[in-house]
Amino acid sequence: MVWARWFLNPIHRVMNAARQLAAGHYEVSVPVKGRNELSELAINFNHLARTLARNEQLRRQWIVDISHELRTPIAVLGGEVEAIIDGIRQPTPERMAALHGEIDALGKLVNDLHLLSLADQASLELTWAEIDLAGLVRDQIAHFRARMEQQDLALDTEIRGQVCLQADAHRLSQLVKNLLENSLRYTDPGGEVCVRLSAGDTLVVLEVLDSAPAVSEEDCEKIFDRLYRVDQSRSRALGGSGLGLAICREIVLAHGGTISANRSSMGGLAIRVELPRFGEPAGGS
Repeated sequence: MVWARWFLNPIHRVMNAARQLAAGHYEVSVPVKGRNELSELAINFNHLARTLARNEQLRRQWIVDISHELRTPIAVLGGEVEAIIDGIRQPTPERMAALHGEIDALGKLVNDLHLLSLADQASLELTWAEIDLAGLVRDQIAHFRARMEQQDLALDTEIRGQVCLQADAHRLSQLVKNLLENSLRYTDPGGEVCVRLSAGDTLVVLEVLDSAPAVSEEDCEKIFDRLYRVDQSRSRALGGSGLGLAICREIVLAHGGTISANRSSMGGLAIRVELPRFGEPAGGS
């Protein structure tokens, strides 16, 4: 009886805590006593509870952030349209163009959220084919060069020949576009952006580096989180929704690759993407 009670009491504590956890009380924990299988069970249960609590916190923050991102353009559109209806403002071509820009921004945000939701459900479809990543990168650079010059940014490239791999051309174009857009938005005028592309027997490496402002190591670890904003020096009013790099990560992961962020030797941010040339698809079709 004594031994049975000694064994059953810890199990009952875990069972009671599990019922509380199932009811949504993620702050629950089980006391850890001794060093045996039962104490290991309690440690693992407490780790599970902390993980679920963090996931719930992130879920709530995600909802708050999304509502904030959607509320701002909707409020601007509503206010402008109401002013036009009331006759306070005239529907001039310039004003209508500004409203159209707000609608485009709202549509892009919704599309980005939809893409991330597909990635969460492992439903991000990819059309696999042999592509020349070097040509794809050059095309995106050609589109960005004029905008870079307008921002007084030098755009350098280190790309030689063709770099062929099995991938989805549309998604990788989106990846390169988002990386260049990030550097364009957040690099100080008078700075520099450098794009490097190299290939080995099994891996393709794409790097996008930019100059000041610098990014802290803490920000480098979180920069691919959805809606994450880095320090104020890289979060000016011209910043995007905070989803571009999160989408980059999902695209790279769907291709079976890796993506990382570090402080650039040029004084800003360095994004490194590694993609398998002939690896098995990690998702899509």
